[in-house]
Amino acid sequence: MAVPSWKIIPALVTGNSIVWKPSEDAAATSYAFAKLLEEGGLPDGVLNVVFGGGAGAAGEYLIGMMDEKRLNKIAFTGSTAVGRKIGEVAGRNLSHPTLELGGKNPMIVMRDADLDNAVAGALWAAFGTGGQRCTSLGNLILDEPIHDAFVAKFLEKVKTIKIGNPIQHQDVLYGPFINERFYKAWDAHYDMAQADGATLLHGSRRITADAPFAGFVGDPSTGFYGSPTVWGGVTKDMNIFQTEVFGPTVSIVKVNGIDEAIETANSVDYGLSSAIYTNNRMWAYQFKDTIQAGMSSINNSTTGAEAHMPFGGVKGSGNGTRESGIWVIESYTYWHGVNDELSGKLQLAQMDTEYGETKAAFAVSSLLS
Repeated sequence: MAVPSWKIIPALVTGNSIVWKPSEDAAATSYAFAKLLEEGGLPDGVLNVVFGGGAGAAGEYLIGMMDEKRLNKIAFTGSTAVGRKIGEVAGRNLSHPTLELGGKNPMIVMRDADLDNAVAGALWAAFGTGGQRCTSLGNLILDEPIHDAFVAKFLEKVKTIKIGNPIQHQDVLYGPFINERFYKAWDAHYDMAQADGATLLHGSRRITADAPFAGFVGDPSTGFYGSPTVWGGVTKDMNIFQTEVFGPTVSIVKVNGIDEAIETANSVDYGLSSAIYTNNRMWAYQFKDTIQAGMSSINNSTTGAEAHMPFGGVKGSGNGTRESGIWVIESYTYWHGVNDELSGKLQLAQMDTEYGETKAAFAVSSLLS
């Protein structure tokens, strides 16, 4: 409910009526959210929910409604490819869409970092919610002096992750993929990473009775559970480094120094979330000033968003619009300058010569004195 709330609530607060096409993979949750708003007193016709698919269905038809001049604004969360298509249609209609798109989020761990704290942050960012967040950690960039020690600590923690159905079992870090389609899309990255020449440090594709995971609880046949996967020896020219993998997977990249770390972090087409672990304030400030991302954390993970802070990305992750905080209000309103003149005579504003001459004379006399 979080993602549609970031759009629907500010749009309602600013007096707009809405057509909402939720994800076809979360129809029941979307229906429940709409019913809550209805029971809260929202008038009929203000929020209109249209269920259906994307391409060739309800989603594509809604995009086409911009050309029909039936929509003043469109807000979208999803893939960068679809976001570009929406941007094209919005552009020719001089409309400014809100586009919250994909991410390949980097986390830098420098040689002076608190390794235990950084390991905890990386574990949560990479595998919390099964890595199925736009802000999940994709590339773990390690400074050379701490690389080996960090990898050893990290892999030790990965082996202890508790996975299972969170409705049936407490304290699991993540559950199954939402459906087989999402699982298969994630599973395909194994072939991509192996073709790149990356080294599989941990992972065994789907968790099953024949391919168990020590920390799994329950019956793995009841869902599509992905094994926590870690790739080593990754370089920035590899597809696994550049491609968003929406699942429990992280790539480890070795660098030497803050300059190479930031340059590597910026070497993707995305720019959503980022993080650095360091106790050197100059490195932290350098990161803050030069990282290409819409959101950054210092000594914290890439995931999670504060409600009072702007949410959104740059480059392939978005078009500069922001959700959350006070900034979101600008996405669902427009500025309107009004000049209400009560003097009964024409005012020439900046062209008023009497005003201008008076000011000029004052400026000259002040200068001469």
